[in-house]
Formats: sequence, C-alpha cells, structure tokens
Amino acid sequence: MSDIASVLSILFVLLIAFYVCVQTALTISEVKSSEAGANVVPAAFRPRVTLAEHRKAIDYTGEVIQSDLVSAIVGAGIALFLTFGGGFTLLLAGITALCGQGIASHIAIALIVSFALAVIDFPLCWWKEFRINERYGFEKTPARQWLAKALKEMILGWCSLAPALVAVLVICDLASYHWWTFALAATAAWYIWRISAAPRIIGFSGQAKPMQEGRLKNELRGLLNRLEYNEAEIYTMARPKSWKHGNAILVRRRGKFRLVIFNHVLARLTDDEVCAVAACAIGRVNRCHNAARLTFFIGLSTIFWWGLANLAERSWFYASLHIEPSLAIPNGAINPGLLFCICLTVVPVVLYPAVFLIHAFTRMLDYDEDAYAVAQVGAKPLVRALAKLHRDYRNSLVPNILYSLANHRRPHVTHRIRAALLVEQLDRFNLASAVNDEQRTQATRFNMVMERRRRLRDEKLQTRLSRKCEVLREASALRHRDFSLQQI
Repeated sequence: MSDIASVLSILFVLLIAFYVCVQTALTISEVKSSEAGANVVPAAFRPRVTLAEHRKAIDYTGEVIQSDLVSAIVGAGIALFLTFGGGFTLLLAGITALCGQGIASHIAIALIVSFALAVIDFPLCWWKEFRINERYGFEKTPARQWLAKALKEMILGWCSLAPALVAVLVICDLASYHWWTFALAATAAWYIWRISAAPRIIGFSGQAKPMQEGRLKNELRGLLNRLEYNEAEIYTMARPKSWKHGNAILVRRRGKFRLVIFNHVLARLTDDEVCAVAACAIGRVNRCHNAARLTFFIGLSTIFWWGLANLAERSWFYASLHIEPSLAIPNGAINPGLLFCICLTVVPVVLYPAVFLIHAFTRMLDYDEDAYAVAQVGAKPLVRALAKLHRDYRNSLVPNILYSLANHRRPHVTHRIRAALLVEQLDRFNLASAVNDEQRTQATRFNMVMERRRRLRDEKLQTRLSRKCEVLREASALRHRDFSLQQI
C-alpha cells in the first residue's frame, strides 16, 4: 500500500504542476492573442464597437485573466497546504479532540474549510470584481459600500448554504458506504431538472403568450412546416433570469410542441435573424442535444462518485494526500465532511484535465446547432443575430481559442461566427464539388454514348464494306468463270 501511496503522491504533485503550468501558458497565450488583434475590430462588431472601446476591452480582459491566474495559483497552494502541508491532518486532529469522531466532527470540518475558503476568496473577488472594474469605469459604487455589501452577501450566502450542507452530510453519514448513490441521485436529478424539465416548465408557463399574427409568424410557421413541425405553436415571453444563455426554446409536452421566442430577441433582431435563432432552437431538438447532454453528464457523474466512493475506503488514498488514515477513516468509517473538503480543494486541481473534455463536448453541441441553423436559413442571418445579441463588450472580442476552451463552457461569439461562416464555405465547396462531380458524370456518360455511337457506326460501315467486298469478289469470280468457258 505504501508503494501505491507513493505513486499517487507523485501523480498528485505532477497534476498540480500541470494545472499551474497550463493556467500560466493559457494566460500568456490569451494576452498575446488579444494584443495581436488590438488594431482591428472584428467585422461583425464594427457597427457597434469603436477601435478605442475594442482596445479598452482587451486591456480589461488582460487584467481580469491575470487575476484569475493568481486565483488559480492560490487554489493550487491551498491544495498543497491542506495535503502535503498537513493542513487536513491538523484540522482532523483538533476537531477530533474537541468533537470526537462522530457526525459533529464531520460537520465541523466541512463548515470550517468552506468558511475559510470564502474568506480567502474575498480579497481576490474584491480585486477582480471591484478594483479592476473601478479602474476601467465599470464600477461606480464607493469602496466602503461595495465592501460592506460583498461582505454581507458572503456571510449570508455561507449561512444559507450551511443548513443544506449539514443535511447532506447527515444523509451521507446515515447511508455509510452507500452515500455515493445518494450523491449520484441528487446530481442526476439536478441535470434532469436543468436540461429536460425546466425548459418544459418555462415554455408552457402562464407567462408565455401566443405570438401576434404577422409576417414574422408566417415565416416562422413556414420554417416549422419545412422542418416537419406543422402543429407546433409559436409563443413569446420574457426570458427568465435563471435562463441566461438561450434566446429561444422548442419544447414538447404531452405530444404538443411549442416554439418560444424570448422578447429581447424580437426587440433587437429582424425577421430573418429571428428565424435563425429559432432554427438553432429547433436544431437542439432535432439533433437530440438534450439527450446527449443528459447521457454525458450523468455518465461522468457516475464515474466520479463511484470512483471517489471506492477511493474513500482505501487508507492508501489518504496516505497519498498526506492525511493520517487513522483520523480520516477511524474504524473504517468514511468521513463525508472530509470528502466534501477534498472535493472543494483537491478535486478541481487534480481533475483539471477533464475540463477540456467537458468543454469540448458542450461546445461541439453549440457548434452543431449553429451548423443546423446555417443549413436552414444561411450564415448571414445567424451571424447578424449573434452579433446583435452579444452584450459583453467589456471583455475582448478576440479571445484565444485554447484559453476559451479551458475556461468557458460555451464558445465565444466570435468563434461561433467564424465557425458559422466556415460551415457555409464548406457547404458551398461541397455544393460546387457536387456540381462538378455531376458535370463530370454527365460528361462521362455523354462520352460513353458518343463512343458507343461511333462504335456502332464503325461496325455498320465495316459490315457494309464487307458486303460490298463480297459482292465484288463474287462478281470477279463470275467473270473469271465465263472467260474459262469461252476458252473451252
């Protein structure tokens, strides 16, 4: 077991080093990418963004991502301190001495670590959300007022989450070694609610109203009919605050489909641009994106919770993190409070490479729905719609694609526009290739027909020539025979 713990300790250190190095490299690449595009505003945003605003956004983004890098390094340092620095062992020893080894100690370590992390994160949050914003003119609130409000929100937020955390820990403690099944069930329920149930509730809520008759509704009706949603209803409503990214949704309940366009889309876009947004919503349903998301995230959650549950029962797992096993699993009983703290501090650093996989999957679905919309309405309406609906002009419009992949679950609007235009170019190239192939096929068929005609003509000529030659030979033979008779 000591060999396994040693190997895992080395792997843990390497993963922390990888985390810090990759975060640093991505930050440098993002700064260089932004600076390289500082002199040119992306074409889709030139009517709305001046060059001075574009450069200001790049400078602002540079400072924000540098503060994020500091936060990442601090997070890695906290993980090292709590593991290799003996932080978890000291906490467990102190809490065990005060509260024993029961549920009270489990709750105590979870509350202490979560509150300590909130306190450590507070100055970093102040620098990122207030100091930088104040310097660039995005924050007008006085410093004392902002600090008082942020401190109040931090304390109230922690106090409101503490009862829920206590309830979860009590349930996990009662479930003993089967705690991970409850964690998986809660995670799966959350994904089912967020991905499947919530859109239906929003789409069929009382706030949704039928769209008024007119040209736009007729165009949307034509789009739905073309995509075989002849009976779908068309409604409008204000976008809920909890629904931040969607601009339209197509939902189904009891066999009835309903397309819901949010009001801000109707206020900002033209008719063909609204159709592009609707095509994206239809693409999510036709391409089975919700089912793919549910399968992917529930599958990942199953692997994570099952793996963590199996590691939580092994003494060498805690030894690899330099946590005293006798304190972590006294008498073989798991400590859900310690596992919660490990999930807060160690897991985000150790499983950082999984972020690339998760973001690549979610971004692939976004690009796929854009490609579906391009196929239905064309790239230009979609590009105009994406540009008009974008509202985050504080940050850079030319982000590095690798930095965006590592830090953003959804692709940046510039990347979506570039991908949509590329899809249209590929479609045109494929169409041109198909036309050329068809022309070549027709030319081949024509040549084959002409060759067959020439062959038939040559055969006919050869036959006629053969017949004439035969007639001439017969005539010559007859003349020769008559001459011989006269000689006799």
